[in-house]
Amino acid sequence: MKPDWENRKNPKFRWISTSSREIKNGTLFVPLRAERDGHSFITDALNQGASGFLCEKNHPILKTLAKEHQTKAIFVKDTLSALGILANYHRKRFSPQVIAITGSSGKTTTKDLLGGLFSFLDSKTLVVTEKNYNNEIGVPFTLFRINEYTRVVICEMGMNHRGEIKKLSIIAEPTHALITNIGSAHIENLKSRENIAEEKIDIISGLRPSGVLFVPDDIDFLQRVKLRVKKQNTKLVVWKNASNPELKVKTTLKNGFVLQWKQNTINWNIPGKKLLSNVRGMTAIASYFGISDSQIMITIQKYKSPNKRLNINKGYFTIIDDSYNANPESMVSSIDASLQYANGKPIVWVLGTMKELGKFSKYYHEQIGKVIQKIGTGVLLTFGEDTKAMVKQVKTGKYFNDKNQIISYIKKEIPKGAVILIKGSRSMKMEEIVLELNSFKG
Repeated sequence: MKPDWENRKNPKFRWISTSSREIKNGTLFVPLRAERDGHSFITDALNQGASGFLCEKNHPILKTLAKEHQTKAIFVKDTLSALGILANYHRKRFSPQVIAITGSSGKTTTKDLLGGLFSFLDSKTLVVTEKNYNNEIGVPFTLFRINEYTRVVICEMGMNHRGEIKKLSIIAEPTHALITNIGSAHIENLKSRENIAEEKIDIISGLRPSGVLFVPDDIDFLQRVKLRVKKQNTKLVVWKNASNPELKVKTTLKNGFVLQWKQNTINWNIPGKKLLSNVRGMTAIASYFGISDSQIMITIQKYKSPNKRLNINKGYFTIIDDSYNANPESMVSSIDASLQYANGKPIVWVLGTMKELGKFSKYYHEQIGKVIQKIGTGVLLTFGEDTKAMVKQVKTGKYFNDKNQIISYIKKEIPKGAVILIKGSRSMKMEEIVLELNSFKG
């Protein structure tokens, strides 16, 4: 039976959803293949009120659908690709400034800073990536929030395989793009740091004519960035980060910095110097857009870390919760931040495995161990097979078979008031240690 759309020039939908549990009347349901095949939920979506659904051609689910349901099918080769095509079509209907952000670390910090920078716009005119919706599913749904009133879109883009950033850039067609840094995250899948560099630079692939790319002056592979930008005839803005930055550290405090910017003094209330590169990236975009100095200062002073990213919880111990995720660059940055905050107090690093490093895993875990050993103070506690290489580099290092052993050791052996950094890759579920230690009363 042919879909009845073929007899209608312009089928219309008010909503789009990939979840059969989030259906309203007038919704187009997009079934995706994940741990479960979304096609199995087509009937549920239609019963909830979906007006139509995408369906991969010749999918066996069609034979099980009632005839009246079959008429609501729109056939596509691949539903995930179709979702991106729909998002690109919707994005082209409007003309906001779309600022795309990628990098090995610092993406979310920069995204939130830019969201604060443009906060003088209201919810109708500003769209910012929610949570960590930065992949081939999340980016389209960020773009679907654009409407005729939207003036600025802040769009975070992540990846873990080669080619993903290019796809996302082509879908979003950004007017401006920013690369925070080029590190080692996902090197297991991308095989080399050169490939990681090319993947990050691919954010310019969909950049609109007269588009602008922003990068720091100390970014790895800067010459490669310049060559790609020249080849694509894109404008490049390089902000000063390592050499005589406009935004300077005036005073280092336990919980942050007093910054000097132009003639202004600004408080930044998060420890860790590496995060300041993200602040400088925000100011570079602010200057390019001609945003007032007062708005820039307000943005910096009001910024607060997202959940599980350098959150400081004071109790029996002082817990620095950086449990959201980890890669070699962010691990070093967080160790630096924890040292700054400890300010001479006893410090403990509770670190889990950094994932997706493949054959390079031993090397990068050893490097983290060498960083801690060079510091020459504090205690390292780890779990996860790959962290054994880290522990071997540290005289005060101890390896544990599981989280419960670490928790028990800390409660018995670590003094009250110690500063404890907790960090590891997402799959290590380091937040379970945070919850247990936050509730400890001694």
